[in-house]
Formats: sequence, C-alpha cells, structure tokens
Amino acid sequence: MSARDLLVFCLILLVASIAAARAADPAEVAKVATYAGADRQAKLEAGARAEGALTVYTVGAQIDPVVKGFSARYPFLTVRVVKKDPPELVKQVTQEYQAGIYTVDAYELDDFGLRPLREAGVLAPFTTPEAAQYEPEAIEPGRHWVMMRQDFISLGFNTDALKPEDAPRSHRDLLDPKWKGRLAISASVSTIVTWVGALVLSEGEAFVRELGPQNMRLYPLGGRAVSNLIVSGEVPIVVNNRRSHMYASAKNGAHVAWRALGPSYTSVSGAALASRANNPNAGMLFVDYLLGPEAQAVYTKQLGYASMRRDMQSSDAPAEKLYLTLRPDFYREYEQWNDLADQVFRQAR
Repeated sequence: MSARDLLVFCLILLVASIAAARAADPAEVAKVATYAGADRQAKLEAGARAEGALTVYTVGAQIDPVVKGFSARYPFLTVRVVKKDPPELVKQVTQEYQAGIYTVDAYELDDFGLRPLREAGVLAPFTTPEAAQYEPEAIEPGRHWVMMRQDFISLGFNTDALKPEDAPRSHRDLLDPKWKGRLAISASVSTIVTWVGALVLSEGEAFVRELGPQNMRLYPLGGRAVSNLIVSGEVPIVVNNRRSHMYASAKNGAHVAWRALGPSYTSVSGAALASRANNPNAGMLFVDYLLGPEAQAVYTKQLGYASMRRDMQSSDAPAEKLYLTLRPDFYREYEQWNDLADQVFRQAR
C-alpha cells in the first residue's frame, strides 16, 4: 500500500468513526419523522439549527435550483448534495450502512432507487402535512416515501439538424431504413434497460429485435449528458431522451424538441428520509420542501417535470404512461430486458 493509499484509508476510517459517533439512533429519527404536533414546524427548525447541515443523495442536476430555494428559506443549513446513477447510489448507501457510516440524511430519488433502499431497511417512515396534497397511490404503504414528480422518456432531437415534420412520430417509424446509423441511445445501465422494457410492453420483443439492424449509436452517459449532445447538435436525435431535459434546454434557448412516440416509460421520483440520519430535523424540512408548492413549481415551470400534487399536475403528459417499477415482477422482468438490451444493442457493437 502506497503512502497515498494509506492516507486515504486512514481518512475513511476517521470519517467512519466520526459519522458513527454522531449518527442518530433510529428511534430518535423516528420521533422526528413521525411528530405531528401543532408545533411541528418550530421543533423541526430548532432542531435543524442545532444540526446546521444536511446531506442529500439524488440523481442529476435537476436538484440544483430546488436546493437553492431551500437554502434561501433555511440559510442556517449547509447543504451537501451527492449525485449518482440510482444503482450506484443504492450500492453506496448499502455499503455505507454495512460499514457503520451514516452520511445521507434525505433522498430525492426515483422509484428505481427507492425500492431497493426500502428493502435494505435504510429508509425511515415519516409523516408530513404535505402528503394531504397527493393521491394515496403516490404514498408508499409504509410511508417510506411520497412520489412527487414524473418524467417521460421518448424522442429528443435537435430542430436545426432535423425539422419536426421529418422526425419519427411513432416507434414503428424508427424502423425506416433512412434512420439506419443515425439514431442514438442514452445507454447508461438503467436508462437503456427501462427504455427496452417500455418497448417490449408496448410493441413486443420482436420489435426490439427488429431495431438491431438499425445500428443505433450507444452513448454510455447519463441522460443530461446525452441531452447536452443534442443541444450542441453533435447527436441530432436520441430515442430515449427525458422530456424534462428538452424542456429545460428549450427554455434556455436551445433548438430542441421532445415527442412521445407511443406509450412512454414514466419515471416517478419521490422524497424520503434516511433511517440513520445524522440530521433528521434538517432532513424532514427538506422532505417537506420537496413536496410543497414552492419546490413543485420549480420542477414544473423551470425543469419540465409533471408534478404529482393534486393542485399542480401537468396536462401535457403522454397519452399512455408506463410505470415499469410498479409491475409485480419488475425485478425479474428487468433482468430479462437487460439481457435483451445486451443481445440487440450492446453486444452487437
């Protein structure tokens, strides 16, 4: 072991020991998370002032303007944000908890990440007055999360490189020989697999295999990174792009557009609290804020998501939404879709 590696190892041990010493007992976290007295807001703010910090685990840059608004409301908190793809975040949290490291306080994460975290026992049930504004199906039965926003995955394209009238309008249009070698896929693990799954459910496995000879270009990057390539024109057309990314880019002046080609994989994201949060009061303030009208207005008006609040739902969602992770056999199906993605797209390269 080099001197540098030894130093890094010692620092990890130091961080672990400090975190373990400071980590709140799950019973104490539960008291904060489920308190519903009339003085709830005052108690949370007083507790958060004493904590002084908050660590949020999430995916992508969409959280930045939300954190900015939260920090303006609670300037006494120092907010740290960790961003990774859902499988990586789940792995990190699981390993941290196994090592007795309790870093995360709250989550802003999609269903693909929240479900395995619940199964790992690292989420705390919570109560929030904002839940009254959400449909019962948005609230996890054990109250481990409230789903708050939706995003839709389908065709994104650069309107300078491709006129809207010339762009595909259905999944079947992707088979046109003129698109051979011209179509791109956002190919981070979860992104390509859920897109393949949506196609299997809407068009059938045979259709997915028909796409193989189209020689689609794979970009093993996150959705935002691929969207930036659309904005620049380097990648003119992507078959599994997020609506929110095209909305936000167009709002900032980019010549891009988004179109639902058919039933669309719908990513739902929610707010959750860590079961061993070091800063549970700050964590609950953040959960409340995410679910409240101020943050939801940021998601819908600035970022292009559809809110799941009863009073703020978007009217421009695809005609048919596919909630893959709500399917009873999702994990088994996910492995099948992953194998299919390998056979048709990844291994063919």
